[in-house]
Parts: sequence; structure tokens; C-alpha cells
Amino acid sequence: VIRELSCNALDSHTAAGCPDRPIYVHIPNTLEPWFSVRDEGLGLSKEDVLKLYTTYFESTKAESNDQIGALGLGSKSPFSYTDSFTVVSRYYGMESLYTAYINEYGQPSIQHIMDVETSEFNGVEVKFGVSTNDIKEFTTKSALVYRAFKVHPIINGNPDFKQESRGTMLLSGDGWEI
Repeated sequence: VIRELSCNALDSHTAAGCPDRPIYVHIPNTLEPWFSVRDEGLGLSKEDVLKLYTTYFESTKAESNDQIGALGLGSKSPFSYTDSFTVVSRYYGMESLYTAYINEYGQPSIQHIMDVETSEFNGVEVKFGVSTNDIKEFTTKSALVYRAFKVHPIINGNPDFKQESRGTMLLSGDGWEI
């Protein structure tokens, strides 16, 4: 989930022409037990949000080789951890709040909650609650994911998070090593 949401945010920055702009990540802690990823990329229209978060294999990146994702699964990845999460899209002066959830038939659904005007950059934030039992694992896994990022995210939330150096990627044996 950490990697999928973060790569989607990076892809949005690439598509918006700002690949060197960092994304924003909130690592859960006991007082703020949620994980979130926020980008300042393209944002999503209401139609895109309703389609992307409810249709498996629906992607805005299927026609591009410049981005990481293209299978249409990353936007639904929070469902592998939780049955509901929040999506905020800032799109051309409008900030829209949605709740994505698994409906009674086991299918992804999304509910539009509200719109407010905003002067913030376009972009998307995805946020979901984390069990206090999983906070340490989210912290550890986030450090592993983000050490490979060319542009380190701006991290807030958990004071135990330590940003690791990117290091050098080497092909060795059966896979990549740092």
C-alpha cells in the first residue's frame, strides 16, 4: 500500500511536469494513527475519481511509459489493508472529499461527500486509519520504500521514522540490491 500510493503520487508529479517536487507522507503514530500520501500533481476530476477508485484495471497511465504504474490497481491498494479510506482531490480550484469503501457485494464503491473552493495546488491525498498494532511496521516499511526514491518525500507524523540513504542500486545474483 505504501509503495503503490507513493508511486501514484510520483506519477502525478511526473505527468504534471514537476518530477523533482517531493510528495507529502504522514507516517502513523499513537496520537495520529493514520497513513496518508499527498501529491501536488494533476488532481482528479469528479468523473476520474468515481471511475478510478471503483473499477479494477482502470488507469490514467495506460498510454504512458514515463510513469511507474499503469495496471489500475494502485488506487485500490488501501483495500488490501482496510475496508474504507478517504480521497481528497484538489482540481482547478475545487477540493472534493470522497469516501471509498467496500460495499455489501464486496465491490469497491465511492461516495462523494463535499466540495469546497481552494487556492491550493492541484493534487490528490489518500488517507486511512492504521491499527496501533501496525504502527511500527508502517514506519519500518516506509523507510524501506522511500530509501529507493530519487526525491525523498516530506515526512511528518511518526518521530521514530528515519529516512535511509538511497545508496547505489546494483544488480547482483537474482535481484537488485542497495
